[in-house]
Amino acid sequence: MDPLTAAFGLACIGVGGGAGYWLKKADERLQRLSETAVVLQEGQAAHFSHLNTEVNTLQQRLSHMTGLVEALRATHPEIDGALLVHSVIVQYENSTGIEQEVSRSDALEALETLISPISTESEIGAESLLTSATESLLSRLLDVFQSRQITVEALGLNPVAAHRLGHASLLLRRYDWAESCFGVAYRSSPGNQNILEALEHIALQRGDEELRRHWLEARMTVTPDQPELLRAHAHLLAKLGDAEAERDVRRLEALGVDTAADRSLLSGLRARAGSRSEALEAIELALADDPERSDDWYSYAQLLYDDGEHGKAQQAVDRCLELDRQNGEAWGLLAKLLAPMANRLDEALKAAIHAVALEAGGTELVFLKSDLLLASGKLTESNEALQRALLESPDNAELRARMASRKLLNGFIDEAQTLLDETPLGIDHALLHVIEGRLRLARADRERDGTGETDANLLGEALTAFNDGLRLDRECGVAWLGLARTKRLLGDLPGAEEDIARALRLLPDEDPSSSSEAALLALDREDISAATKHIEAAAIHGNSATISYVRGNIAARTGSLDKALMQFDEALSVDPGHIRARLNRTSILMALGEGKKVLDDTEILLDLAPSLTLARLRRAEGFMLLSEWDNARDDLKMVLEAAPHHFHALTQLGSCYISLKRPERAEGPLNEAIRLNQNHAAAWHQRGLLYLELKEMDAAFDDFQAAIRCDANHLDARLHVAATLHQQEQHEAAAAAWRAVLTIDPDHTVARTRLGDCEVKLI
Repeated sequence: MDPLTAAFGLACIGVGGGAGYWLKKADERLQRLSETAVVLQEGQAAHFSHLNTEVNTLQQRLSHMTGLVEALRATHPEIDGALLVHSVIVQYENSTGIEQEVSRSDALEALETLISPISTESEIGAESLLTSATESLLSRLLDVFQSRQITVEALGLNPVAAHRLGHASLLLRRYDWAESCFGVAYRSSPGNQNILEALEHIALQRGDEELRRHWLEARMTVTPDQPELLRAHAHLLAKLGDAEAERDVRRLEALGVDTAADRSLLSGLRARAGSRSEALEAIELALADDPERSDDWYSYAQLLYDDGEHGKAQQAVDRCLELDRQNGEAWGLLAKLLAPMANRLDEALKAAIHAVALEAGGTELVFLKSDLLLASGKLTESNEALQRALLESPDNAELRARMASRKLLNGFIDEAQTLLDETPLGIDHALLHVIEGRLRLARADRERDGTGETDANLLGEALTAFNDGLRLDRECGVAWLGLARTKRLLGDLPGAEEDIARALRLLPDEDPSSSSEAALLALDREDISAATKHIEAAAIHGNSATISYVRGNIAARTGSLDKALMQFDEALSVDPGHIRARLNRTSILMALGEGKKVLDDTEILLDLAPSLTLARLRRAEGFMLLSEWDNARDDLKMVLEAAPHHFHALTQLGSCYISLKRPERAEGPLNEAIRLNQNHAAAWHQRGLLYLELKEMDAAFDDFQAAIRCDANHLDARLHVAATLHQQEQHEAAAAAWRAVLTIDPDHTVARTRLGDCEVKLI
């Protein structure tokens, strides 16, 4: 066989075998697919059968539910309304623009469906007008209306529907909606009591007392003699401070329906009007009618206390506390009643503690508690009580001001300033400015040099502070008083007089401070009579350090040095820290030649006020009185370091140098003193003495005459002029000079003798 043929044959056999194998495999696969298809067909048939079963079941259930819904709608027709409301809410939430307008009629229908069960005669504020579900739907619907800025007027509710929606809005506490709804209803039926009562109720809930008054009076127009309306109107007017409240109470009395509460109100009104006897009569009638009203017992006690009937007041307040142990005001009044009784100090303290714990009595009781703790020897607790009160109420400007005032009165100026500096931002009160002004005055008292220049800045700051206080409260008497004192110290006596007159009108009669200041002002005007009258008027309400101080000034001004000393002693026994009283006492002691006592007082002054230049000057003068010239010189140099312009200190330094036998050093200070103040008689006189020491007689004589020109009553200068003229045998001029001396001092023996000598020579 041909090899090629053989090869071809073998190839054909191989291909035929491969194709057969493939065909076999393909047949097997086709067989498997056929089997799978059969299985799938069977599974699909079962699945479709199951689905058909589920659909049929759901259809049956849906049919059942539809039947239930229809049954519910048949028995509860409001369900349709709820469904409508829900539909409208969803529609609004999902719609905008024109679609919103299209649904407006549905909204109105939905709203009217919800409120249809409500009666227009429903009790105002009734809580059971709607079911909880209906309340929720209505609230959601109103929220939608509000968010879309749909108003009652825009909805187009008729008056009856508006009336019903008003009640529903009250239930939901939607007072804006309620007011608008009842407003629509009111315009249709202005005399409807239910509507008027609702509008009054809304004003009450909002705290608008004037609007409430309007609606109350509208109700009273319809039913003028209704007791409850009269009573509500009376209480409201009383709260507003309108004296017409009494007319309502009198009408209740005329109608024969007045109660104990009405008589109590009448008592308060009469007390407010100043008719205390009528007030007492009314409250006694109220208590006779109902003795179990604790508030009336307190009112009765307060009236008795104000009339000075403290024994009866205590009985009344005890009865009040028997009925109500939580009446803080009663505890406060009891504390005030018991505080003056030394044997009942513990009871007073307990009462004050109760009052403060119950937040009654305000700042006054906080301070009373502190004072009672102090009187009981509990200094730490006393201070802690005030600090705790301020910590709890840091915005209480009155409390802060009074605490600072107490610190100031006790001499703790820096602590008082700290209290003011720690005032929270945004807190402003007239009393805070008043205390600031008083602090400036106190600092001025402690930094004076005797010329008035060094404390001028502090006095200017005080003026600003008092004026700031008056900007906040033009009726603040203590601010006017502070302003008056500051102007007096600055030499503005007319301005001080106007301000003190204002203070006298505003401050209570029992406050002696204004009369005391008026007395000092009168002294500055050289009106001793007026000063005496004012200070004695102040003393009617009890003596004080200030009163003794002013009396001392009056005595000194009239030349009664011993009496003046006694009054300053009395002032300092009450208040050892009274700067001006101690300073003035040093002046009296100087005049009496009590140099050692002068030094004692000035040492105390410098301990109290190290920057008080005037005290150091007085100490220098005390040293001069004791001939301790070196000490005097050293003090005067310190004065001049603090106040180089101090012409009086320069004069005294010149005098020291003369006494120290250092005349060459005396002329400089004296010349400077004269340059600073050419009207300072003492400087001219001392320089005259210096020139006498230097044997410069003409210069001395000229200076003595200059001293007389500055002060016609300068006795020593006149004596030197007269002696010089006498020595020069200018008898006529000398005689005139001696007569001038005798005009000042009629008992001057030397002057009288020398005048006689001159007159003999002139014969």
